[in-house]
Amino acid sequence: MPEAQWLAVDEERARYAHHHNVASNEGYVKFLGEVAEVVEGLATRGARVLDFGAGENAVLTGMLRGRGFECVAYDPLYELGTPALEASYDVVVMCEVIEHLRDLRAEIARLGGCLAPGGHIVVRTKCYPSVEQIPSWWYARDPTHLNFFSVRALEIAANLAGLSCRRTEIDDIFVWATTR
Repeated sequence: MPEAQWLAVDEERARYAHHHNVASNEGYVKFLGEVAEVVEGLATRGARVLDFGAGENAVLTGMLRGRGFECVAYDPLYELGTPALEASYDVVVMCEVIEHLRDLRAEIARLGGCLAPGGHIVVRTKCYPSVEQIPSWWYARDPTHLNFFSVRALEIAANLAGLSCRRTEIDDIFVWATTR
């Protein structure tokens, strides 16, 4: 998305206020549960996890803690976990976050630097159906979405941080793995 079309941060936050991303929303919890299951397949209980872009209520953070992970919430829009990016993590989760990043290259490099050896980044985002369909695609109509991806584009993004990318059984969840 061209920078001239980006929402101001306050407008972006106001748009998120219309979402019902709370622990009492069963559909939302089920959606996040799929991400939590992927994390469980990558790391053992007690592993350090960063919920990058956790949202105001950090629901996934609470779910992962409940499953035995040492999970830290980070979201600059809500001033959550500011020092979190100074630590090292076994897993970093970006659940519907990568499409919102204003400086994609810098953020991916920063997250790659937060990974412990053998660590993973779990990315959940919708991939566009085809380049021709992007203008009419519902996901591209969200004014907070700045970046759009194909599977190949996600592979390239992972490579920017020296990571490999693989698909999971869930079509919109990807795992980026360290090669160290």
